[in-house]
Amino acid sequence: MGWYTTAELDKFLTATGGYLRERAADNFTLLSAAQDARKAGTANAEATRGRADALYGWWAPQDGAEPRGAFLNDSSGRLIIAGRAPEPAAALAATLARAGRTGWAVSGVDAPAAAADAFAAAWSQRSGMAVKVHRTSQVFRLAGPIHDYAAPAGRARPATWADRDVLVAWMRAMSNEVGNLGVAPEASADDLLGYEGAALWEAGNAPVAMAIVTRPVAGVVRVTAVYTPPQHRGRGYGMAVLIAVSRAALVGRAREVVVLVDRLRPLRRALRLGFELAGERSLLSFGPPTGPLPVQRPSGPMPRIP
Repeated sequence: MGWYTTAELDKFLTATGGYLRERAADNFTLLSAAQDARKAGTANAEATRGRADALYGWWAPQDGAEPRGAFLNDSSGRLIIAGRAPEPAAALAATLARAGRTGWAVSGVDAPAAAADAFAAAWSQRSGMAVKVHRTSQVFRLAGPIHDYAAPAGRARPATWADRDVLVAWMRAMSNEVGNLGVAPEASADDLLGYEGAALWEAGNAPVAMAIVTRPVAGVVRVTAVYTPPQHRGRGYGMAVLIAVSRAALVGRAREVVVLVDRLRPLRRALRLGFELAGERSLLSFGPPTGPLPVQRPSGPMPRIP
């Protein structure tokens, strides 16, 4: 048993596609990254100069057996692990080292909490790099109807191009609260409007809250952010727009909806409405063994549910 690696995305998806899609809600992050890699095709040589090429892999009891874990290590240094078991995650450190993934070829790990901790401990011991907890999240999953929810006054609607200025302003404000979003708000707004990826809750004929959702991946949609401006908080608008986009996704685009929430702000009310707690996820970063670690920002905002 052990890890099998390849630099070929198609070979990776052939080997792991069934495993990843069978557990699509758990493996959404890796599936989404693989989908993005396929769309991007060959990486821009100038952007990746001096960096290692992407590496993919899967863990199986023996060659040809059904995978029980997978990973993607892209040219930015990001490592995404699918699979909750800590033992394969710890063993992955040696596999990556043998593959020459040293230094900043692995700048951080995004994985289920136990797997992330196990890999980080093994990688730190092997590389001498320090570990920084960047974010811990609870993963909620919705796969059926939402019951007994009384929405506040107002209504949900998809954001349109007429709302672009509102989306840009709110994403900029959200970035100031939770950290750099990694993409300019203008570009993010244009992308979201291109596939109806943003919804607004209106009260008094004015938008008061926003939810952002991804494109479907293997039948799963992820709510990546919920934002309510400070002057409108405390009235349930954030929960209302979350419920609205979740219902809409299940009707039209997906069989499951996934929401990641900061572990310090558990979404207790969602448990009563039909969401289920599916697990925990950690984003850890690696840095020099002494001195301050370089500041790293999350790839996307955490949902903020007022």
